[in-house]
Amino acid sequence: MDDNKEKISKLDKKIKQLQAQKNSLIAREKEKERKARTRRLIEIGAIFDSIGIDTLEKANLFKCKFDNDETFKNMFTNIKYGNHRY
Repeated sequence: MDDNKEKISKLDKKIKQLQAQKNSLIAREKEKERKARTRRLIEIGAIFDSIGIDTLEKANLFKCKFDNDETFKNMFTNIKYGNHRY
């Protein structure tokens, strides 16, 4: 009986260790994804900055134009899906 309790205790310990490893891997993957997203946002921001959209106000004006102008929206939709005909 004590032998079974000991086995159960060892298995519980192993389960906790595996769960900790799993949580660690999940955390590392999330961090990797966050870093990739941050890098992508910085690169996109740099492109906008290079064409003169260098303030939040200008970015909001750009977004407003995008949201309200069908021609403008269609042009960017084509870019998004790889149809680079303007």
